[in-house]
Amino acid sequence: MSGRDNRIYELRKKDRAMPETVTLEALRNAQVGRLGLCREGQPYIVPLNFAYQDGHIYAHCAETGTKIDFIRSNPNVCFEVDERIGTMADPVICDYETAYRSVVIFGRARVLTNLEEKTSAMRLIAVKYAFGKDLEAARKLGAITVDRYRSSLSSRICVIDIVIDRMTGKHYGTIEHESREAKDNPS
Repeated sequence: MSGRDNRIYELRKKDRAMPETVTLEALRNAQVGRLGLCREGQPYIVPLNFAYQDGHIYAHCAETGTKIDFIRSNPNVCFEVDERIGTMADPVICDYETAYRSVVIFGRARVLTNLEEKTSAMRLIAVKYAFGKDLEAARKLGAITVDRYRSSLSSRICVIDIVIDRMTGKHYGTIEHESREAKDNPS
């Protein structure tokens, strides 16, 4: 990562850093991630379904479009997931805070072209989101299906592999704090 300003990779409030095991748990459990991209000074962020495995984030999309154009122009990306735990009330209204945990990743994105790699990544994503009777089909997802699939707009599957350079996890507050939602919506 030479030539980069490494200060952007450091947490300012180190007491809020999550251990790596908790960071990875938050990443694996998140249902939606946000991919940050930049091309010619223009930022772009998009929510996605994704799967994590062994230092890689995998996502899929159409083979053409804004996301792919940005990645091909500049493969340096940022990826974020978060979990809002609840609102922490305070007698002083301006001192309300939010209990949360989040993961921020810096990495490089590439489009997978090898069918075996694409199939493996698609299987990870499918298994993460499938449920019920579809879960077994997701586990058996094969190369022929991935290769032949076309979206409603006739696009082939494009799989993005984000190789993680740096990952930080941060949290604030705990579940023990009574949230406003709990007060307003007693069980």
